[in-house]
Amino acid sequence: MTAIFMEDDLQWTYNHKAMKIRYLVQLSRFKNARVFVVSMLLGLVILGLLIAESYYSYRSEIKSAEIQSANLSRVLEEQISASFRMIDIGLLELQDLFLKENNLNRSRSKIYNQWLRTIKDRIPGAFSFKAADENGEYIGDESGTVPTVNSRDREYFQYFKQGNKNELFISKPILGKIYQVWIIVLARPILDKNGKFKGLVQASIRLDHIMTLFDSLNVGRNGIITFSSFDQYFYARKPWLEKYFGKRVEMSEKLVSLIHSDRTVATEMLVSKVDGTERIVNARKMSGYPFLVVTGLALDDFLVSWKARTIISFVIVVILFLAFAFFLLNFLKSLDQIEEQRKQAIQSAKLSSLGEMASGIAHEINNPLTIISALALSQKRPKAENENDVKLNDSLDRIVNTVERIAKIIRGLRTFSRDSYADPAVPTSVQSILMNTLDLCKERIKHNDVELKIMPFNDQLVLARDVQISQVVMNLLCNSMDAIEGSDKKWISISVESANGMVSIRITDSGVKPTDAIADKIMQPFFTTKPIGKGTGLGLSISRGIIVAHNGRFYLDRKAVNTSFVIELPMVS
Repeated sequence: MTAIFMEDDLQWTYNHKAMKIRYLVQLSRFKNARVFVVSMLLGLVILGLLIAESYYSYRSEIKSAEIQSANLSRVLEEQISASFRMIDIGLLELQDLFLKENNLNRSRSKIYNQWLRTIKDRIPGAFSFKAADENGEYIGDESGTVPTVNSRDREYFQYFKQGNKNELFISKPILGKIYQVWIIVLARPILDKNGKFKGLVQASIRLDHIMTLFDSLNVGRNGIITFSSFDQYFYARKPWLEKYFGKRVEMSEKLVSLIHSDRTVATEMLVSKVDGTERIVNARKMSGYPFLVVTGLALDDFLVSWKARTIISFVIVVILFLAFAFFLLNFLKSLDQIEEQRKQAIQSAKLSSLGEMASGIAHEINNPLTIISALALSQKRPKAENENDVKLNDSLDRIVNTVERIAKIIRGLRTFSRDSYADPAVPTSVQSILMNTLDLCKERIKHNDVELKIMPFNDQLVLARDVQISQVVMNLLCNSMDAIEGSDKKWISISVESANGMVSIRITDSGVKPTDAIADKIMQPFFTTKPIGKGTGLGLSISRGIIVAHNGRFYLDRKAVNTSFVIELPMVS
């Protein structure tokens, strides 16, 4: 009755501790997961702040570029408008002077030349001043030499000749007939009292003069400045693209919309149809003139510093994040190691409890066993005088041998379950380790009809704590018996080999070989394929820890046909 109670109590204690260990593991994993999640959230917050800072700094750079582009276009518009106004004022003065002439005659060219020279000297941006009669023949030139060519084929002459309009005309870029340079002509008509066309006065501006205005503005290496008319004719551009001068180049829809709207200025992010570069563009309509001044700053130019800062910031954050992750993982790993040590301590406590219970069992059993053994010996006949005495002596010998075997099992159980971590490692016979362990489980092996195969081997000495190695062997034998419990063929094989200074103890069973997925995790603490209450999943991980502490190796041989675990221990030379 006492034995039954102790066995039930032992099973309850084992199941209770197994459930407690699993709860502690789940709690530990929850804490570690919580630390990891909080750390990841903190990292994501930092990353989010960095992204937000990069975004707002990007918007700040864009805003700064918009302001800079707007300032450049305003300065340029004022400079070009001032040049046009000064030339137009000069043309108006010349127009008044020529209106006083009854007839425009080439014979008065010296006077006309003087008028033209006087006006030109006041306007440094003007390239030339000329006057022509109603037939397009030049009658005056500020240079002092009247050109022999005429202006009858020029657009501005035809415009005034046919329309008798008294207004300023600004031509498209044209190639000058005399100096062969690209110019823009500003012209006004000379009309008589009746409004009839008598001739015209004209001034020209060289395009390279406009380019000097462009060059005075810093738009960066890939920036642009363009000067074009509302009807989309190209006048000047920086960088210089002579092939487009005087030609119609289609503008973007946004710029065309600005031209036809009441707005005078617009800022947009546009991709150039000429060179495909993306820029922050500010377009401004010139006051009083049908022209559009456009300045553009390339994103690749003004975002260089922003990109450099952003890349450096991201690199620093990534390095810090990786360093933090490294220390975090090491911290969690150390927690796992501490937790595993604590679990092993719990396991040791469980074994200690088992040892205490074994002591109690031994105390309860040893006295009856002693009495039984003494009574059996006292009843033995010194001299067997008949057949009944022989039979009695044989029965009494079996009783004494059985009592001794029970006592030996109890002693082995106490030795096996005690705490051996403080024991020194001493040279120990492999055969004695195996035999002592098999004494504890041979009855279960026999009871379960398991065929035990012990391959012949030469005994070797290993430097070990024999109790711990017995625990590992016992754990493997118990696992094998659990694995083959429902098999048709039940066998366990134990073989011992020596090579390269190591002794290998191989325990193989007839059970199904673990899959790769299970084999990958089989050594992890608390991983088990057994039902709840039958296994804690600590056996193999503790076994590996014991063997590693002995400077050996403990592994599952994946190349074997059946389930085969190998214990390797250093040989005593």
